[in-house]
Amino acid sequence: MAKQFGTETQVESAKRMYDARAANYEDSWHPDYSRRFIELVPLVPGQRVLDLCCGTGLEAFLAAEIVGDAGEVIGVDVSEGMLSVLRGRQQRQPELGRRIRTLLHDVTNLQGLKELEKGSFDVVLCSSAFVLFDDPARVVAHWREYLRPGGIAAIDITHELNLRSGMILERVADRMGVTFPSNRTWVKSADSFCEILEREGFTVENVVLLDKITGERSTYYRVDQADEQFNYIINTALTKNVATDDFKEKARPIFREEWEKEAVDGKVEIVDALYVYIARRKE
Repeated sequence: MAKQFGTETQVESAKRMYDARAANYEDSWHPDYSRRFIELVPLVPGQRVLDLCCGTGLEAFLAAEIVGDAGEVIGVDVSEGMLSVLRGRQQRQPELGRRIRTLLHDVTNLQGLKELEKGSFDVVLCSSAFVLFDDPARVVAHWREYLRPGGIAAIDITHELNLRSGMILERVADRMGVTFPSNRTWVKSADSFCEILEREGFTVENVVLLDKITGERSTYYRVDQADEQFNYIINTALTKNVATDDFKEKARPIFREEWEKEAVDGKVEIVDALYVYIARRKE
């Protein structure tokens, strides 16, 4: 039986969400976005790449193609469902699959994984996942340990105006004293993550805004569409099957209030964009 909303740990939430999405995850905007993401990463043959939250392997296979047989990609994910899809592709594409190893593990606590030696990776990747973490600064500091001095971290973060309904529901949950499966309220601008990276021992070399992630431009919703947006977000993978009727009843009026606060001239803008950060570990 699924836990009720607000009682899951971050790891449990991720397992629930991504096991459910695994079979259809690539029937979406993700494959095209992964190609755009990897094009920004300075990968070269022979590198060792640590792909954290590797999911179905979209970035891992693209990286494996670049690093070649002299390189290696290790993918870590907490979702058995997502890794199962990746392993199936390894069997279908053995020439690339043999360059990839997978580990089922919590990416926020890599201690004890004998396959991962600290200071041994040239590149750390994390795509479409970082805003799930409770403590972004701690995660960045932890991942830094696995990069060699001068190694590269490539991480994306959702734009502050992306999927506003999800961010608003996060604030609603906070007002209700309930934990939420994602953590985006700290993202105020492109500088928000730069500050964390610089503070935790990285030099930010590039920040790229990728727009039209799902193929849309900016979308505007009216203030009176709050209930429509609440119904949409409450039935996404974030909270589906774990948000109780009691939570929905109490959250809906608070969501309306927070939605109205976001409106400018009676409309709420949603931006279909992500930031990609390329940062180098300081010596």
